[in-house]
Amino acid sequence: MKDCTVCKGSKVRVSEAFTGLDGTVYPRTVRPCISCDGAGAFAEVNEEAILSRIIATKGKNKGKLRAAYTSPTSKEGHDAARAYYVWRLARFHGGADVTLPITADMVVRGDPYKADLDVIADKVAETSFGSKYRAAARWGRALGYL
Repeated sequence: MKDCTVCKGSKVRVSEAFTGLDGTVYPRTVRPCISCDGAGAFAEVNEEAILSRIIATKGKNKGKLRAAYTSPTSKEGHDAARAYYVWRLARFHGGADVTLPITADMVVRGDPYKADLDVIADKVAETSFGSKYRAAARWGRALGYL
């Protein structure tokens, strides 16, 4: 277990009191952290659980990355968010999706194991698409890095 990077393990988010430009006074609020759902920490990454969510198990695509996997809701928990992140980044790095994976980054906000998820996504991209550098080649040229 590692502490949430948003609340730093405190389990809450604090908004200090302030006065708005129109003179409205907003009181100090303390709410459960939305990144860790008030737990304060994240469990270690279970690579097998992630892969079981994103790899097809039936039909002609058995053993391949699923073509479609929807972004999780907060009710589905951190495992679903991590699976979506890996799926989306694998498709991006492999060249299957060319738009930037902004939503994927938002669903794992606060997760201290994000670097581990990136490693898994690279493995999945390499296995499923034969490369983990297609997005770098495309966006590197567009942004002037290549």
